[in-house]
Amino acid sequence: MMEIQQSKPYAAFIASLGWKVVAHNRQYYYIRRFPFMGALIKVQRVTRLPDLKTFLPLLSHEKATRLAIEPDSRVSSGDLKRWVRRLPRAIHVNHDPFLPTKTIRVDVTRPEDAIFRGLSEAKRRAVRRAQKNGVRIDVSDDIRTFIRLKNTSAGFLGSITTYGLDKLWPKFRPDHADILTARTSKDTPVAGILLIYWQKIAYYWVAGATKEGKHLFAPTYLVWEALKLAKKRGTTALDFVGVWDERMPNQNHEWKGFTKFKEGFGGSELYYPLSS
Repeated sequence: MMEIQQSKPYAAFIASLGWKVVAHNRQYYYIRRFPFMGALIKVQRVTRLPDLKTFLPLLSHEKATRLAIEPDSRVSSGDLKRWVRRLPRAIHVNHDPFLPTKTIRVDVTRPEDAIFRGLSEAKRRAVRRAQKNGVRIDVSDDIRTFIRLKNTSAGFLGSITTYGLDKLWPKFRPDHADILTARTSKDTPVAGILLIYWQKIAYYWVAGATKEGKHLFAPTYLVWEALKLAKKRGTTALDFVGVWDERMPNQNHEWKGFTKFKEGFGGSELYYPLSS
């Protein structure tokens, strides 16, 4: 089973953003050239480390000077570090990860009542409060409304947080993506989640909520409905995509808030290997 970064739809999405995509030994590599700096190659969520006998000639052919290597959790940190040490010194390995190094996955193969019991008491209470507040959840394909909602909730960083979503969406619809929108009793959208499905995993890709939505407990209610939808879709787990990693205590302090939010839904921690 491969993660979403090694899927054909994701590769098509990255290509639509202007990256060169190379399929090599049944793995996707993402390449971007920068003036006077050579090329950066991203090798993301591969289940095995590239064979250097064929990978090094590719680096040379692409005039790569920088490499981001971020395997999936089946590769150990020890194996990754040994692999990195075998690279030529001229290749700079990026140790500041592009992808989160830790996530949480919630098992959705259990009965619904068991999943609900796995939520913290505060989260179960928040779901009931949202329902009392008249919040309703719709499943739709309205990417424009979702982008506007996310832009509003993210403030001046809105356009950054939604960059590329208009190109990502058509690559995964209709079989591999859903939008969940929380609306008030007056039909005002106040929160949303973009879910992407790949090989039995539902990815909590992007989420956002207005101040009103947070006041109505819409974000928690949305995740509960996302868990139920992921189960209905036949997936085995909902992946929260990223949380703060205590192995790198000096990085991403701003993630601690949403990490606490995600931890309230139960689930198991999943770590990815570090190259340093």
